[in-house]
Amino acid sequence: MFYSVVPIGVIGLAAGILFLRDTFTGEKVKTDWPGLLTFGPGLTALLIALSEGQTWGWASGKTLGLFATAMFLWISFVFIEMKARYPLFHLSLLAYRNYSIGLGITMSYCIGYFAVTILLTLYLQGAQNLSPLESGLMLIPLSVPQLFTAPFGGRLADRFGPARMILLGSLLIGLALLMLGQLGPQLSNMAVIIPLMIISAATGLSWPSLAKAVLSAAPQEQAGSASGMFWTVYNMCRAISQALALAVVQLVAQSDVASRLLSGAGVEELGHQSKDSLIHASNIGFRFFAVFLALAVVLGVFLLRPQKKTASESRA
Repeated sequence: MFYSVVPIGVIGLAAGILFLRDTFTGEKVKTDWPGLLTFGPGLTALLIALSEGQTWGWASGKTLGLFATAMFLWISFVFIEMKARYPLFHLSLLAYRNYSIGLGITMSYCIGYFAVTILLTLYLQGAQNLSPLESGLMLIPLSVPQLFTAPFGGRLADRFGPARMILLGSLLIGLALLMLGQLGPQLSNMAVIIPLMIISAATGLSWPSLAKAVLSAAPQEQAGSASGMFWTVYNMCRAISQALALAVVQLVAQSDVASRLLSGAGVEELGHQSKDSLIHASNIGFRFFAVFLALAVVLGVFLLRPQKKTASESRA
């Protein structure tokens, strides 16, 4: 699977060399090594703690030490960025209200959204004993609808405002997660496919609006820094979401059920009781991550307020 994307990368690299030209004429900046060496290891420590906390024990010295290390490194990162001449993150951008709210929505949105594939894969392969191919086919509805709704998402954002589309998309995804939180011991294709189609269609409508709302809230001269922070938060929360999904399942399910499944154990090896435990853990997980979409909706309401004021002022 990993080798299959190599040709695409080679083509992209060749096209970049042939067609892209460096037109930057501004001041060359230096790499923020202190920022890199605090942010990256801090994120790594957090992800390891979330992934191994159940195995080591959440109150063990290793787990607590990693959480403390992550906190220390990220606090150090903030102080470094505030004083750096060429910071990795321009924290001054957080002074722009809509940009800060947009990043908050991005964090909540990504943490809630990217847990779906992990939780559903554990349910389909672990509780329902589907093969990896069959599970992959069941996940297709999570990708296809947004191919058709995404082009309309941008147009609707221009017409009704990005905040309204963010609210609509986040609300629909949250409701779909609650639907997935009702999965039972007997596999129902429609109970999986319909929520996935809702999530995919809602993503196509709301994600372009979210990207637009965040990046347009920053000053034009800092567009590069704003974009870099936005996509860093996106990838960071994507990784946190997947690690957190496993942590939730391991906390709710019996002992090492999730770990054994990931190592290749089938439902026959786990037993009926472990199967029920895994189904319960998956349902709790979907409901847990629906809370993050609810938070995105709340933040979206705050993002909506300036638009209402601006509209009223323009009519006046």
